[in-house]
Amino acid sequence: MDYRFSFMYFADGRIKNSSGNNNDFRLDINESENGLRITLIPNKDIRIKKFFATRDYDFGADSKFFANGFQSWTDTKEFSSDEKMPGLGLVGKSLFGRKFGLNNVGDYNFIEEEKEAGSFHSHSLAYVRQGNEIDFFGSKTDKTGYTVIYADMNRKTLSFSKDLDGVTISEPYDILDLFFAKGDYDEVFDKYFEAINVKPLTDKKIKGYTSWYNYYQNISEEIILRDLNSLEAQIEYVNTFQIDDGYQTAVGDWFSINKEKFPNGMKVLVDAIHEKGLSAGLWLAPFGAQKGSDIAKKHPDWLIKDEKGKPIPVGANWDGFYGIDIYNEDARNYIKSVFNEVLNVWGFDLVKLDFLYAASIIPMYGKSRGEIAYDSIELLRECVGEKKILGCGVQQMPCFGKVDYMRIDPDMALWWKHKLLRKNMHREDVSTPNAVGNSIFRRCFNGRAFLCDPDVFLLRRTNIKFEPEQQKLLGKFIKLFGSVLFMSDNIAEYDEKQLETFKDILTDDSEIKAINVSNNIAFIDYVQNGKDELLKFNINDGTIF
Repeated sequence: MDYRFSFMYFADGRIKNSSGNNNDFRLDINESENGLRITLIPNKDIRIKKFFATRDYDFGADSKFFANGFQSWTDTKEFSSDEKMPGLGLVGKSLFGRKFGLNNVGDYNFIEEEKEAGSFHSHSLAYVRQGNEIDFFGSKTDKTGYTVIYADMNRKTLSFSKDLDGVTISEPYDILDLFFAKGDYDEVFDKYFEAINVKPLTDKKIKGYTSWYNYYQNISEEIILRDLNSLEAQIEYVNTFQIDDGYQTAVGDWFSINKEKFPNGMKVLVDAIHEKGLSAGLWLAPFGAQKGSDIAKKHPDWLIKDEKGKPIPVGANWDGFYGIDIYNEDARNYIKSVFNEVLNVWGFDLVKLDFLYAASIIPMYGKSRGEIAYDSIELLRECVGEKKILGCGVQQMPCFGKVDYMRIDPDMALWWKHKLLRKNMHREDVSTPNAVGNSIFRRCFNGRAFLCDPDVFLLRRTNIKFEPEQQKLLGKFIKLFGSVLFMSDNIAEYDEKQLETFKDILTDDSEIKAINVSNNIAFIDYVQNGKDELLKFNINDGTIF
């Protein structure tokens, strides 16, 4: 295969451009039917600003390009040539978005937004689908930097690149290491994960409760114990009870429990959960510090800063928050002490670790964003040890084989169809359509890289805007696509029909046979109790057919 190269790099004190070998470097290219490896061999120190390895590609009229989003919440789907990839959105580009750093939630700082239909990019892996035939391309590692795959269906090209911002190359360096495969869907993904030697850490599904999607931060000891006790009559169907955000006084101040809401602290709740025979889970955002937190005020040196020495905002949650520098020794020791308290003193068995992208928003200390992301996950695995991690708000590939469970989509809303504001938001915002779509198109990771969390099912009738039939559909969908099956209801309020649906969702007796998505209509053929069944619905608005 013929590749055309384009380099923009810094050497000898100036920016240079090149199409390949020159006096500054040469390329060692190893290509086979199953992959491509390109090693840059420098003659002097080089910092690459941009580079692309581009080949011609014969996209068919009906070709679909699978674009894997940057992190858990980034929309992920197959694109047709007449579709345009969304970007940061009007809100993200506004004064509000800049103030709160919405550009740091995704890849907006190092990927140029696509301007026309038929032009797309994907992180770590991608494929072109023609009918049932998959032409797959995947990075063997992103530890050296994020691998980005571009498809231009208009000019009929595929390009492979890597985010090497911040890295000085002074010795031979693999700037691309790719795996290629062709076949049906399961065949290519089986081959890929075998090639990169990744296996999931567990095969045990999570079934149970999380407090978030009913109360959000308005939780209390009273609410937690009430909802825990409501599960007692159906305890055979659940194995995990998770306490989400809202127990701490501020994000980052993890030792500071809100005594008004949780007067007896956290250990008493863990003991109560264990008494029911359930695993206890706790939500944390270990790389985040709320703007008003004691951590941010007392330890500003722990925060990731820009070139002017100012902390970089990394999101609008909690009225704004910053990322923590995992290479600061005191910050690192603090993170370790938090996990020791949570896991060994309070006694939690599982931690849901959220907003993890915050650790790697910029290149630092001569490391690329990708290398920092890998280092951050290694730190978490070291802290958690043999206990369980549910990752969230994080780049997928650094977590392959490193976390037990993984959120693969954005938070669901308590309604289905997008509101006007959502259509102008960034790609990582709360969205039921995107949660459903991501679960379909990231099913390739389930049981290969980790066990997938497709978010919650909700059957209550209050504080929610789904129709009952949509709730039942989403429950069936979560059952088919998920290995983490959480709800956020007080099931003591369920009637007989709701309870019947609850039991059905948490019973392992179904298997997907075929999936097709056409014009945003999902067709999911499955077998349950030996009977062929079909889910058919509109992903965008929740219309059931």
